[in-house]
Amino acid sequence: MSCRGKVMRPQDIQSVQQSFAGIFARKADLAERFYVHLYTRLPEARRLFRNDFVKQKSMLTAMVAACVKNLDDRQALGELATQLLGTHAHLGLGARETEAAKRSLIAALRDILGADLDPETEAAWSRAISLVAGTMTRH
Repeated sequence: MSCRGKVMRPQDIQSVQQSFAGIFARKADLAERFYVHLYTRLPEARRLFRNDFVKQKSMLTAMVAACVKNLDDRQALGELATQLLGTHAHLGLGARETEAAKRSLIAALRDILGADLDPETEAAWSRAISLVAGTMTRH
């Protein structure tokens, strides 16, 4: 699955990008909360991140930032999704792992944004995450 043929609605892009401005200053917290939620959903995932965990968290936030920045650029977003898939290909991720990661990122966003993550913004984030994360599931 590729995100090259899919687009997000302009209002979704605007909603995600505006809310990300409030997240960017707390991106380390976002990464920390993401992994807390991921390990709760997939305890076996801990073994995947034994090396440089600081680097892993930095790569997560850099990828989120790059995807948010490029939500309106199908080609750039497709390239980022391809890069993400290549980075994770050796893990053989399935639908269960991808869904856990998507839910973990939404939960981390809730932790960071609190009441500022209204239902409409959360739905926009969910669509954005699904757009990119869908490329990570093995076929």
